[in-house]
Amino acid sequence: MSSLRYKIGFSYFLLACVSLATSVVALYNFQELRSSVGQMIRENYQSVLAAEHMSKALTEQQQAQEALIYVSVSLPPETTPRDELGSAKGVFSKNRDDFLLWYRMATDSIFIAPKPAVLDSILQSYTTYLATSDAFFKMLEARLKRAAARDFHQQTLRPLVQTIQGQCSRFLVINQAAIVSADRRTTEASNNAAFSVLFTSIFSIVLILFASLQISRTVIRPAEKLTDVARRIGRGQLNQKIDIVSNDEFGELGIEFNKMTERLRAYEQMNIYQLISEKKKSEAIVASIPDPVMMTDEVNNLILMNQAARELLHIRGNDWQGKSLDQIVLDGRWLKLLSRGGVSIEESEKRDTLLSIRQSDQQVLYFRPRQITIIDESSNVLGVVTLLQDVTRFKNLDRMKSEFIATVSHELRTPLTSINMAVDILSQEVLGKVNDLQRDMLTTAKDDCERLTKLVKELLDLSKLESGRYELKRETVNLRMLVDEALKPLRLQFREKGIHLEADIPGRIPDVPGDQQQLSWVITNLVSNALRYTPADGTVRVETELLEEDIRISVKDSGRGIPPEAVEVIFDKFVQVKQATDSTPGSVGLGLAIAKEVVEAHGGRIWVESAVGAGSTFYFTVPRAEGTKR
Repeated sequence: MSSLRYKIGFSYFLLACVSLATSVVALYNFQELRSSVGQMIRENYQSVLAAEHMSKALTEQQQAQEALIYVSVSLPPETTPRDELGSAKGVFSKNRDDFLLWYRMATDSIFIAPKPAVLDSILQSYTTYLATSDAFFKMLEARLKRAAARDFHQQTLRPLVQTIQGQCSRFLVINQAAIVSADRRTTEASNNAAFSVLFTSIFSIVLILFASLQISRTVIRPAEKLTDVARRIGRGQLNQKIDIVSNDEFGELGIEFNKMTERLRAYEQMNIYQLISEKKKSEAIVASIPDPVMMTDEVNNLILMNQAARELLHIRGNDWQGKSLDQIVLDGRWLKLLSRGGVSIEESEKRDTLLSIRQSDQQVLYFRPRQITIIDESSNVLGVVTLLQDVTRFKNLDRMKSEFIATVSHELRTPLTSINMAVDILSQEVLGKVNDLQRDMLTTAKDDCERLTKLVKELLDLSKLESGRYELKRETVNLRMLVDEALKPLRLQFREKGIHLEADIPGRIPDVPGDQQQLSWVITNLVSNALRYTPADGTVRVETELLEEDIRISVKDSGRGIPPEAVEVIFDKFVQVKQATDSTPGSVGLGLAIAKEVVEAHGGRIWVESAVGAGSTFYFTVPRAEGTKR
């Protein structure tokens, strides 16, 4: 068998030989080019740099002499500028050493013959300049020769400096001409290298194309056949076969691939049967659930629904599958709750998640939604299962209980009124004198009558609110006046107990629609509770805050706080959070339950935030306008 490894290895060996030959040719030509460029740099760059630095050093020496002349002329004749003369000589000597150093470097860097004669001229001229400069410095040291020194510098030293700079410039020009010559040689060498590399590269490309065709015929075509067949198998066409006839690894791969497709086809037949069986079981389980059940995908499209859900939503036929919830459910509150995460949002905001629907026979059904999110191993949401638990029976029982309480409370009002009147008549001694013991018993009976009367009134109010028989007034309520009126009867009690009562109502708070009497009762109840559980020298604060759609009213106290286990149930009926030492005559735990019903009847919500020992804050919201009920 001719191995595929042998075929590919031979092709790569051929490519490696071609690449090696191309690299050798290119390396040889570039080595020649580098040698030419290196010679140019060695011969000329150092000389050019030396010429520039010699000219710079000469300029520094001349500037030092000119500065010394300026200082000498400005001083009095009897003064000798010793410090300035010493400094100028130092600068002059330093630049003299630099000039001679760069001159030696220029002389050493000249490898071409003959050596330029201008270098000898520069040395002779500079030697003359140094001797002349010594004479110049001696003239400056003599007081009477300063003016002559300035003329000497102008007439002798400056022309000599210009001569030396001109010689340096000629030396620079000679080196620039040498660079041009070297550049010409470099260009010729690079052209030769480029031609050699180009010829070798063309030859290599031809060989590589030939080798690529061979590799394509040997490797790429069988691989393309494998890819095409694998793609069709991925689309579910498991009856595919590969007709690769070769004596290499691709031939063996084709045989094994065909065996694999046979096994996949048999496995698919078995899995399809199992999947259909499991699907029918799941559909039977869902269909057997009496409560409505539906399943949506991650984008709220319906996937599954039982008969009870279809009857509830009045859906006919099977065209609902794959449709979005907003195409099936028209009620906005239903749609919000049935969407993914809707129930969790409602529960986090402590809202009642009870849904109601009126049937054609005017019967009202109540459902409490429950949701389960289906998540895969990668935490991706696959779908949401929503169960609508039918709580109509419990709702009706609750209504019957409320009606029973209302009836009993109503029936108790008449005898309570009679008993109360009788106690008043006896207390006023209309029927005769009473002794102190009898008066104490009548006072106790009077207190019990008032407590029962308050309980009956609260029960009647709660039953009216729960049954919807209480008609809330829709009047314009000024919150500033509302809070003032609610707090007015309580201010005396706050002063007597030594508790600070504060109210912060901004002037920009707008009016709201609602029942002024009921809203005032809610504020009074919350502030009374805060008064009851706040110690002396504590603080109770009433605030309002303008939200986007609501106005939020809060009652904050610095009392003992509410235990965490009681926060969830504090708004239930007949729930009181008391300690063993508390005495709350006339209270049976209906105040917060009534407040909850009043607030929700206005379209708002009520909640509490509290921590033991840190006080409590009760919040409730009132919509800013009609039609914003939640």
